[in-house]
Amino acid sequence: MNKAAFLHENLIDPGPFWSKPIDMVEMLNVGLRSSYIASYYAAPLLLKAPRGLIAFTSSFGADCYIHGPAYGAQKAGADKMAFDMAADFDGTNVATASLWLGPQRTERSAIAAVERADKYESVMANAETPEFNGRVIIALLNDPELNQISGQPLITAELAAKYGISDQDGHKPASYRKVLGEPRNFHPARVE
Repeated sequence: MNKAAFLHENLIDPGPFWSKPIDMVEMLNVGLRSSYIASYYAAPLLLKAPRGLIAFTSSFGADCYIHGPAYGAQKAGADKMAFDMAADFDGTNVATASLWLGPQRTERSAIAAVERADKYESVMANAETPEFNGRVIIALLNDPELNQISGQPLITAELAAKYGISDQDGHKPASYRKVLGEPRNFHPARVE
């Protein structure tokens, strides 16, 4: 799974991008660059395996405004990278997917829930654990139809429902599709 990320401490501060520190751009430098490099080095190994999956982590921020332009561009870039890499892997045993995760229950999100309880306390009630998303990725890898959906952005909560996966204590995270939008379909044209 490609999950190198830089989440700036000012990410959830109110205000436009130009009022925040310029080093918010590190979300692009770390997130996209690291995903590309990890995929570059993983590809030859995955091609030798019976089956492989490169899973990018994205979010609804690829389609709607969440946390500003650097965050959104990084997520949209992950979707496009998964799509383009799927074209390169076409005809092989390796697939790609960009997974739209819901809010994550992590140490960082716990801090945000305290600092900005007005906005994040209710969001964290439906948060997903990293283990939940790991189980979704394993199920996706084992899906016999994986090659047919390779390169697509997919919503993990919807995949979990399809595969019968729940989070800790039986919690079933809901999809945010109706509230925050849906993954886009990229045009199938190829210019090489």
